[in-house]
Amino acid sequence: MTDPLVTDWTIVDVGVERFNNDHQRLLFYVIELDRLSQRFQQREPFEDEWDQVDALFPRLDRYTQEHFLAEETLMSQYAYSHLDEHVAQHQQLIQHLDRVREDVAARRTGSIAQLESFLLDWLRNHINRNDRKYRGCFQWAENREILEKALFNEMISARQLLRIVDLAPPEVVLLDLRTETEYQEGIISGSRLYPCDHNLLDRQDTEPFRRCFEATFTPELFHPDHWYVLICRSGPRAAIALEIMQQHNLKGCELIGGIQEWTRQGLPMVTIDHPSLRRFLPAT
Repeated sequence: MTDPLVTDWTIVDVGVERFNNDHQRLLFYVIELDRLSQRFQQREPFEDEWDQVDALFPRLDRYTQEHFLAEETLMSQYAYSHLDEHVAQHQQLIQHLDRVREDVAARRTGSIAQLESFLLDWLRNHINRNDRKYRGCFQWAENREILEKALFNEMISARQLLRIVDLAPPEVVLLDLRTETEYQEGIISGSRLYPCDHNLLDRQDTEPFRRCFEATFTPELFHPDHWYVLICRSGPRAAIALEIMQQHNLKGCELIGGIQEWTRQGLPMVTIDHPSLRRFLPAT
């Protein structure tokens, strides 16, 4: 291989399945070009081999027309902050492709390797660096409705929360209210640890936990524009904490069934020393 990264290449997941598939198609073109260019290190291509290269250009034209338009349309729909920059990059790629096309049409030596290098650079710099910037932007806009309904209902399901956790939007804060001992059972990635000493062993007597939470609860530490997902072992403690937070006009909901339901569904957990975890701190 002229570049060992061609077959071992990992294209970033940009969070939109159609765009991921398009990017994989571009990688396929690079691999096919690499197979061809291997032959031409010792000799010039035959005319039918040039035909194989020529056949890529209509496909690349369709790729740029359809893929670029789809990206730009979605970016415009969600008011993506880097839209103008992205459109300019698309235009530069089209112009560069036209220049390479001219070299291939003139049957210039090295133009096949030039086309391969151009497409590989496209993967490295445009897709893996620039396209990755919009990962989460479009899903967050789509999933915001899920969270707004959860806030209205005061509850969010484990599967719904998993979608939010994968996006990790800064506006959403997961507060794990369990005890230090319970943390050893595992924690949802990205949670903020807000340990309360009382674990509500007696479901009929909620006052000890209420007093425990109120003793540590300082409304000024919470951001009024953030959305808090409250997590306990099975739900009752989160419901009490949510009630107290709502009295201070803070937005939140509880995880239905708590950690028990999360683990029952086989959803991922991390250990207490995972780098995504930290104690709850005031939001700035």
